[in-house]
Amino acid sequence: MEVYFSLNIQMLNERLTNLIKRFGTTAMESRQVARRLHELLPMRFAELKREHVRRHRPAEAERLALTDERYLKHLEELNEVSSAAARARVEYETHAMLYKARQTLRAFHAAQRTPRYR
Repeated sequence: MEVYFSLNIQMLNERLTNLIKRFGTTAMESRQVARRLHELLPMRFAELKREHVRRHRPAEAERLALTDERYLKHLEELNEVSSAAARARVEYETHAMLYKARQTLRAFHAAQRTPRYR
């Protein structure tokens, strides 16, 4: 599912800072969940492999564990969470860049308005 959002460069600064905080928090939390799921993956695989070893030879049990529907669901869950973390990180960085660009532009305009003494 591809979802693209266009960045509204006219949004108010208050909304922009709220979005920066929200995307930053979402990115951080999603990365933590993805890291934990990644750490759990070998344990889940080993559990499924042990289950298949009871009825099959070790090499076949490993292949069955890799193609097991439950293992594939774990992989999909990890992929979804990792994608959400990456998406939130991109949104955070994009909005932060807009905020920084506005600050720079304000400083530039303020510098142009002040009289210069030589």
